[in-house]
Amino acid sequence: MKKFIFPTIEKVQISHFSLYKRTDFLDIDLTKDVFCLAGANGLGKSTFITIINFGLTGIVKNPERRFTWYNEITKFYNQSKGFASTYFDGRVSEDDYELAEVTIEFTIGDIKYTITRGFFEPDELRLFKRSTPTEDLIVSNEMTTSDLNELYKTCFTKDVKLAHFDQFVFLQSFVFTFDESHQLLFWDESVMERVLYLVFGVDADKAKLADKYRKEFNKHDSDFRNLQWQITKTRNELNGIMKSVNASKTDDTENIQIYEEHKFFIEKTEEINLEIDKKIIEIKECDLNISDFSLKASALRSEYESIFNKSLKEDIPLERNSEVIKILNDLKLRIYSSKEFDDLIQALVSLIEGQKKDEEEKQEEEYFKQLTSLDLKLSDISHQIANFQSRKDRLIQEHDHLMSENKVLSDKIYDIEKANEEVLRRIHKFKQENDYSNLIKGYEDQISRYSAQKDESSTKRSLVRDELQKLEKVLNQGYISAESDFIPIFNDYAKSFLGLDISIELSTSTRGANLSLNIQNSRRKDAFQLSESQRYFIDIALRMALIELSTESATFLVDTPEGSLDIAYESRAGKMLADFAKSNHKIIMTANINSSQLLIELASICKIERMSLERMTNWTLLSDVQQQESERIEEAYSNIETKLGE
Repeated sequence: MKKFIFPTIEKVQISHFSLYKRTDFLDIDLTKDVFCLAGANGLGKSTFITIINFGLTGIVKNPERRFTWYNEITKFYNQSKGFASTYFDGRVSEDDYELAEVTIEFTIGDIKYTITRGFFEPDELRLFKRSTPTEDLIVSNEMTTSDLNELYKTCFTKDVKLAHFDQFVFLQSFVFTFDESHQLLFWDESVMERVLYLVFGVDADKAKLADKYRKEFNKHDSDFRNLQWQITKTRNELNGIMKSVNASKTDDTENIQIYEEHKFFIEKTEEINLEIDKKIIEIKECDLNISDFSLKASALRSEYESIFNKSLKEDIPLERNSEVIKILNDLKLRIYSSKEFDDLIQALVSLIEGQKKDEEEKQEEEYFKQLTSLDLKLSDISHQIANFQSRKDRLIQEHDHLMSENKVLSDKIYDIEKANEEVLRRIHKFKQENDYSNLIKGYEDQISRYSAQKDESSTKRSLVRDELQKLEKVLNQGYISAESDFIPIFNDYAKSFLGLDISIELSTSTRGANLSLNIQNSRRKDAFQLSESQRYFIDIALRMALIELSTESATFLVDTPEGSLDIAYESRAGKMLADFAKSNHKIIMTANINSSQLLIELASICKIERMSLERMTNWTLLSDVQQQESERIEEAYSNIETKLGE
């Protein structure tokens, strides 16, 4: 059941990415079955996975937010774009802010794509090419970078056979990537249900509809439960009549809207003021850094001037030269004995001139080294000052923009207050009202409204649930038709890692469709029922099975959770990954260099013909602590490379 044609990545080029300090340009060949970026912790391995996904999708997934925070694929896509600038801001310096970009070359079947995206331009493409064996896509010169991005999304969605681009972003983030956040499919029902509809549903449009219905069901269900809680709470408060009233007296919807709009603008103004304060602090930090570096520069210039002047005034001492002392003693004896001493005078002159010349050359060379070193330090400090000045200028622009927004909101607040002073005063006064008769009536009216709204939510929830059940039947049929292919694929991967009998089955509940996991005929409903390494690699096995089932070829991105692996499972994990790479799919992975057994097993199976190993040390610098272990790191690299070449 090959429903889709997902991208197979062949090359990634990264330009002016400041975190990778050894080079301004990386050209990475990904044509082999397995590409492994190996290195010590903290050097940017996980960032490489994020860069590829950002280039393809235009988003960076916020690791602090689970999918339930968005509860909808489209919302996840749209609201994840803004996190990209936050993520890359600390990894790209001010100097490289405009230059930093990623280019990705990939194929979708026999269609070749090339795209280039700036790291701070999630909705733009700097380059877009698409070519088939028979023709190339002609892109108009009048198209903007935003137009290119929209054209790319349209072509891409059609070529991979999805209904919407955000569906690909969702699958790339939660199925085709196992990243450092280690979010698991098996124990995340909100994600799993969407994945199942996309993979086992009849078509991508039905999956989009299921996503919509699930969002609506969750909303109505949440409203129903919240309203029931509100009814209980309000009744308790009514029984304790001395508590504050929690409902509005007026039924005037328009006035309530005015009050809520006024409240919203005030809250928004407070948020912007916090942002403004933050920008002011950041601008001051830039000023402090500029001032600090300026003082350092001044001190270095004084040192430079001192050394330079010293080089002009330095006298070369001769009185301690043993050869000079010997000639002077001989000269004294000849003078006392009235013997000829012209030859000694000539030898003394020659010696003094030679020594002075040697000493002067040595001293000049030392001064030159010192002055050159100071020049380099001054140049670096000047660069730092320019960097902070550039950041300060950008922050000032952002500060001014926030001030403009604040002015617009303040004007709106003033206009609302001027036109609705009495309404705002009356509603506010009622919220502070302590008249018991009005208070009791207010509680009773509120309970009636909550009850009516609860009944409405219940009705809507039932209607949406009926539609979901229709789609669940379609999902069940799709799963049953694929079960004979899917389960053996998953079992092969999972058992090769775990060494135990494993089975999965489709289950549905009011919370949605899910896959349940059974190990040795024991259901593992909760994640804590497995060890950390078991959870991670069984979930990777599930993703690989889903990929193999749904597409002929694809690229799987894995930020290897090697720190969780028991020693006994390291080689098994390497074999499982190698088996997947044999099935016409590719793996781009990162791994800690100390996870030698996993990488050695992978290298032993794939060899140099099917696997390439990239040293992280070619991209960036080791920390001081890591440099102390450089020999061990080099040994680990060599062991893996030896296995590749055997």
